Amino acid sequence: MTILHGLFSPPAQRSAPAAADAARTGHELLARLDSLGRAAMSPAAAVAADPAAAGTEQTVVIARNETFQDAMRARGVSFEQIQTLVGACRPYRNLHRVRSQEKFLIVQRPDRSLERLSFDLDEESYIELVRAGDGFAAQEKTHPVERRVVGVSGTINASLYESLRQATAPLILAAKMNDVLGWDVDFSRDLQRGDSFRILYEEVLRDGKFVRVGAVLALECVVGGKPHRAFRYESRAGEPGFYDAVGGNLVKQMLRTPLEYARISSGFSMARRHPIFNKVMPHQGIDYAAPVGTPVHASASGTVIAAGVQTGAGRYVSIRHESRGLESSYLHLSRFATGVRAGTRVKQGDVIGYVGASGWATGPHLDYRVKQNGRYIDPRKLRLPAAPPIPADQREPFQSTVSLYAQALDDLPSRPDAPTIGSVALLRPPRWAPPPGVTVLAPRTPPVGS
Repeated sequence: MTILHGLFSPPAQRSAPAAADAARTGHELLARLDSLGRAAMSPAAAVAADPAAAGTEQTVVIARNETFQDAMRARGVSFEQIQTLVGACRPYRNLHRVRSQEKFLIVQRPDRSLERLSFDLDEESYIELVRAGDGFAAQEKTHPVERRVVGVSGTINASLYESLRQATAPLILAAKMNDVLGWDVDFSRDLQRGDSFRILYEEVLRDGKFVRVGAVLALECVVGGKPHRAFRYESRAGEPGFYDAVGGNLVKQMLRTPLEYARISSGFSMARRHPIFNKVMPHQGIDYAAPVGTPVHASASGTVIAAGVQTGAGRYVSIRHESRGLESSYLHLSRFATGVRAGTRVKQGDVIGYVGASGWATGPHLDYRVKQNGRYIDPRKLRLPAAPPIPADQREPFQSTVSLYAQALDDLPSRPDAPTIGSVALLRPPRWAPPPGVTVLAPRTPPVGS
């Protein structure tokens, strides 16, 4: 089992015009992969440039048996302002319940009143409350992150999960493979000893440390000698899909997962113990944990029948679809996409909102729910026909993407006794130390300028 880390590109020195075009396409693809990471850095820059945020930032660590109010009063913040702050934060969390060693960042004015307070929702997302008149305005933000393209390949000995575990690769990759190829491969029944897999995906790092799995870019699963391959491609900016090598759509008429997610934090169940109320209640959807601001896509074409706020659901969107009596809902959003309101027509893949932690949520995630003929169903078990293939005017850029990703897959060893990287050039090794048992391969030829 071998896992490869690094950004890849075509070989650095080529002279033919076609090779130059391929290299340029590769760099454009990598630039797009990194764009979200660069965008994530803008909130921090905006805060630094904001003159109203001037002041000394200090970290408040909650002591044992200390309340949030105790910690703020010890720093001279008035009772009235503390109550205002607690109220402004209520859509995201209850500040009356804090834990020992929990950290808050605050900025105070000379009169010791609060100018700004922030705290993490998870390793990548945080809430910032900024003074606005006599109140506070809350904003959901993300920390700056770095993305690296990673490849993992192996042979099935017991199960896909076990093979990933042996490679010390993230187990969420099994679920993501199932999301893409699960319409054609039954991963619980079809996989046999000796079958193989290769996956090309992003790792997201913060300060050099692994945070989560990002987008899957390409994958292959060989079942009974038959290869199944999938390639990620955006036919429209921000609207990714998965296709086979000739442009056939692997996505069905309703997306199984309407976002790029970090992990499934809660599944479909009629008897789940609620994380807030601590009692057994039905959970008629799938919770996908993802950073604040992750785009949420319409899972199928249809008409928005609701876009509003409810106590438990927070900000939510519901869509009635065009066939089979289907309706989908998207809960706990941070905000709606521009123009999304009741009566709006949307197409499959349109961005309708962004992941948040509004309503009854213990952290940023999307609660995705599907009804068929008025009855909730598990969206991961729905079977539907395929969506349309790659449009004719997208064929050329699509084939460029497929060529790049297919070469990268081919260069991942399909057996543990073939640890070669072929023509894949790793731009740089990861800054973080790989876990035990993982082989990090250096570039075969150092890239120009390194």
